[in-house]
Amino acid sequence: MKIDISKNKTVALNMIANVLSFGVSLIISFFLTPYITRNVGTEAYGLVGLANSFVNYINVITAALNSMASRFIIIELHKKNSEKANKYFSSVLIVNTIFAMVLLIPAIWMIINIKILNISENLLFDARVTFAIIFINFIASLLGAFLGIVLYAKNILWKGSFRTLESNILRVLLIVLLFTIFGTNIYYVVLATFVTSLYCFGFNYFYTKKYIPELQVKKKYFSFRAIKELLASGIWNSITKLSQILLDGLDLLLSNLFINGLMTGNVSIAKTIPSLYTSLVAMLSDSFYPEFLEKYSKNKRPELLQAIKNSINILSMISGICLSLLLVYAKDFYMLWLPANDANLLRNLTILGTGTVLISGCVYSLFSVFSLTNKVKVNSIILLITGILSTITTFLCLKFTNLGVYAIVGVSSIYGIIRNLIFTPIYAAKCLEYKAFTFYPVIIKNLFNILLLIIMENIVKHFIVPSSWILLIINGCIDVLIGTVSTLFIMFNAEERKNIMKKVLKRI
Repeated sequence: MKIDISKNKTVALNMIANVLSFGVSLIISFFLTPYITRNVGTEAYGLVGLANSFVNYINVITAALNSMASRFIIIELHKKNSEKANKYFSSVLIVNTIFAMVLLIPAIWMIINIKILNISENLLFDARVTFAIIFINFIASLLGAFLGIVLYAKNILWKGSFRTLESNILRVLLIVLLFTIFGTNIYYVVLATFVTSLYCFGFNYFYTKKYIPELQVKKKYFSFRAIKELLASGIWNSITKLSQILLDGLDLLLSNLFINGLMTGNVSIAKTIPSLYTSLVAMLSDSFYPEFLEKYSKNKRPELLQAIKNSINILSMISGICLSLLLVYAKDFYMLWLPANDANLLRNLTILGTGTVLISGCVYSLFSVFSLTNKVKVNSIILLITGILSTITTFLCLKFTNLGVYAIVGVSSIYGIIRNLIFTPIYAAKCLEYKAFTFYPVIIKNLFNILLLIIMENIVKHFIVPSSWILLIINGCIDVLIGTVSTLFIMFNAEERKNIMKKVLKRI
């Protein structure tokens, strides 16, 4: 079935839907996090993030097969080669089903031996149930993997974003309902997440059958050759996943083992805003990816480069405004949001955790270049090296300094900044066969823009002290207005500004 929407309108619709979905997620987190911590406590809240960390560790294995499958399937669909697309599709889902059954053994062992973690006695039962539900949710996601591929293949990410928006609303309603009827237990939070995941899986299955009915799981399509091809490309993404865990995925586990459960909860809270920001940038970047895939598969290289540059400019504008606000108002926000917690500690941890995205925010689109061009090997090796160095440095800091949790969160950010500033833009340009410094002008402009925004926002903060929610919101509105105007002049040239204004006026 053909979806009759122009490419420009589709990208815009994808972005709008993603922003709306993110906005709802942000609002829900804003009200839900203090509600949960107030009812179950900071330590119990940290259990959810800790359990999800273990799922990320398992993803190191599954990424070897799954990470590149979407690329291969979508490219074959664009080439009208349904049989080959089905070979990749069926082979991956069959192997995932087998792996899901094997995964039950270590999952059950972990649940039984939960005491190996630093968890208070009164929370052991809650921890076991929380881990069990999160493992079940992960197994379900493996079985439903690639049902959402239709959203990329047909460039209808906006449909998925609206379903995510609905599922987030459903999730918060379920949590409040379960807390009200059955009491305040942390595992109700992950139970609600599991139910809403099934909601999204159901819609993805429906969309797959509606828009690409030729994509089917059948035994006859199973191919060891297809599995071998995917593993050959995906193994490097597995190494990339391992590297990301070594860089910042161990924060909650190290906080639990080396400090205590309460600090794990604080780290989990402090990572909430940076994680939401990263999710926003990732979603916006995803809005462009179907266009990248189509232009690359049709060998339209000049158009592909222009599309990537356009995405970088837009992401730079959003990242500069968001990051500057976070850096300037973090402490004020935490004092109002979670008055019972240590605002200074949360502010410091948040700023340290934001370090990596300070650079990656504006060049997030470049990460997709490695998988797009199927050149993930070098990137994976560099990530692994920085991940190992980060882990070793963190352990040395924990052993020989008193930095404690600041070392756990901060060291990974330092290595992330170095990698994203020196390696990522140069190698992305090389993969696209362009000059090494093609993407540096936008990075330099973005950093200058963030510095200027921080100065201006501190001036506003000096005159309007954000001592209440109303004043904080007023500050934010003023800063966003000033930041938008400033960013338009710094990040875009005269012709680009003119085009943006034409599009805005046309929409109005």
